[in-house]
Amino acid sequence: MKLNSLAVRLFLTSSAIALIVLFASALLLISQYQSTIESNFDERLKANLSLLIESSLLDNYETPKNPKQFGGFAFTLLNSGWYWQIQPLDGRLPTFTSISLGDTSLKFTTKDALIEEPDGTTKFYVLHQADRRLRVIERVLTLGSNDAPQIYAFTVTGDSGEIDEDVIDFASMLSLSFLILGTGLILATLIQVKVGLQPLRVVERDLTAVRAGKTDRLEGKYPSEIEPLQIEINNLIKSNMTIIERARTHVGNLAHALKTPLSVINNEVEGGGDVLSKKIAEQTNVMQNQISHHLDRARMAARVGVVGNITEIYKPLTSLERALTRIYQDKDIQFELVCPKTAKFAGEQQDFEEIIGNLLDNAFKWANSQVTCSVDEILAEKRGSKSREAAVSMLSIMIDDDGPGLSKTEQKEVRKRGKRLDETKPGSGLGLSIVTDLVDLYGGSVETSTAPIGGLRVKIQLPSGS
Repeated sequence: MKLNSLAVRLFLTSSAIALIVLFASALLLISQYQSTIESNFDERLKANLSLLIESSLLDNYETPKNPKQFGGFAFTLLNSGWYWQIQPLDGRLPTFTSISLGDTSLKFTTKDALIEEPDGTTKFYVLHQADRRLRVIERVLTLGSNDAPQIYAFTVTGDSGEIDEDVIDFASMLSLSFLILGTGLILATLIQVKVGLQPLRVVERDLTAVRAGKTDRLEGKYPSEIEPLQIEINNLIKSNMTIIERARTHVGNLAHALKTPLSVINNEVEGGGDVLSKKIAEQTNVMQNQISHHLDRARMAARVGVVGNITEIYKPLTSLERALTRIYQDKDIQFELVCPKTAKFAGEQQDFEEIIGNLLDNAFKWANSQVTCSVDEILAEKRGSKSREAAVSMLSIMIDDDGPGLSKTEQKEVRKRGKRLDETKPGSGLGLSIVTDLVDLYGGSVETSTAPIGGLRVKIQLPSGS
């Protein structure tokens, strides 16, 4: 698939949207899961905090006692992260701590995500001893009499690593699941794009068949979205052929309408010895030549405009070889043809034979003993464009002879209509001019140079039908 194709655009757009949605969903699910795990963890801490308060105030509600036996195994394991502490906020009475704290106490240097509950408890994260992150539940109670109240902070902590581990495990599992899902969605998108755009590839194939002359319309059943395009293309092809046929008819009628009166005039003044008769005959011949020239161009242009004209060129070349060899058999010309049998010309066979026939006839006429013709298929820039993407397939045809050749000045002169450099040779001087006109109409080019075998080389480029 090309980068600027519809298939790539649809695939990349759908894949990008799917991946963005999956990524956003993963972040949302991980965030929700973390909140749930955190809430469950907080419930455990709250339960331990309630038990701590009840255990320390079991006998009275004025002064808490040290609940040495409070807590499970985690609160007895040194530096476990599971701690409890009862601390008087006036600093005068002793502070009670869990066995897991050892000789230290909880000193909160930093706090984040401070949340105060309706029951007076607060929840937050802290760094303990700068190396462990703890989840803290704390409640401040005022005990004792109204005359001598004592304020205590009851604190329970848990190692937040448990929350992080659960979240990491969930994120890993979710990432793997979404990776599989994302891969499946991308594959599904690729299949969908290929299947969905298949009708366009069918249209491309059918248009290629039309261009190759295998059919004159788009046949078959297309999806409803493409059916209007099929109808319009078929109407366009039909309209194009109708216009061309009408143009051919008009050209023929015009040729008949003009040539007949001119022939009558020419016959009337033919043989007249006066100056006027000669002048009329001369101008009549000029008019006939001009009419023939422009009518020929009109016929050429009409043929060039036909959609689907493809000509296999190997057989016409071999036929021209046999014909010219018989015509110039007294010169015993050695002809060499190098042409792929699959080579095709994107145009009418009549035009190709006229182009190559004129060039080969000229080569045989001037050659001493050797004529060569080679055909290659090349990629060339489309005329008027310098973009590499505008390169088109062209036939490169070179015809060489070992005759006297032409100088650079003569090569320019000989392409002028009716120009003949040697009046001793038969012909009208229109051959190379006709070739130039035809090749130009097909968007090709004509170049002349000195052939390696000594004579003239004519190189032409024509659109390939392969």
